Amino acid sequence: MFDDELGPQNENEGSDFIAATATDVRTIWSAWLERGWHGVKVAEWAGLYLPAKLDADIRFLNLLVDKVPDFARVAQRMRREAVGDLIRDQHLLPWTSKARPQFFSEHRDGHQLELKDREHAFPVSQVKSLVLMALEEGDIEQARNRLVYCWLIPTVHCTNQTHRALPSRCENFDRPFDRYSSRHEKMGDLSLRRFDGTIIDPDAYSRSHLLEDLRTIDQLKPIVDGLEGLTFPAPEEEARYTSAMTKRGSSGRDN
Repeated sequence: MFDDELGPQNENEGSDFIAATATDVRTIWSAWLERGWHGVKVAEWAGLYLPAKLDADIRFLNLLVDKVPDFARVAQRMRREAVGDLIRDQHLLPWTSKARPQFFSEHRDGHQLELKDREHAFPVSQVKSLVLMALEEGDIEQARNRLVYCWLIPTVHCTNQTHRALPSRCENFDRPFDRYSSRHEKMGDLSLRRFDGTIIDPDAYSRSHLLEDLRTIDQLKPIVDGLEGLTFPAPEEEARYTSAMTKRGSSGRDN
């Protein structure tokens, strides 16, 4: 999406930024965010494009079903895919590239890790449901807030083994990195290393902690400030909704 030759000079130094200070990291990120994409900055993408694209896709699918009711089942699937595509479209966020400092990286005491993968905090299947639940309740603002918040949550730079072992569901939406908790047997002694070198316990790191960390990045502060009033349903409610929306027999699966 971007013209990489215009990026910061140290953008191609690889993924090992442990020696960089938090100020260095924020400088690299800010340079990336200031460049934008063909003149579009991250605030415009999050504040205009994401909600407008969501609204346009949902309106089109609803109109299609009104005109041709036989499209109802297909439209249900495509509504979920519309949200999923927007969530995955995180190229404007600097840590989506391994060539720049990562916001969070997997950490295990005494282990040298081969970090090859990047994985979301919330599974995309859950994000789809969280956004669509708000839309079906008629709460457009909440749907937009959930979409933007989940889009902002940094991915985790992790090993392939951890990626494959992650639980399929987040059990607590107030803890964005709940899936990485050592409570889960397959996670073992996993913790997260934040970009400033601080070791984070996923069980103690809340949504409010994440939002405060994101606010320290100048270009993201107004986006974060716009998420006031963000709420989530209970995970049990989301689980029932997701189950109902994704039952399609043996053919296909939601992800």
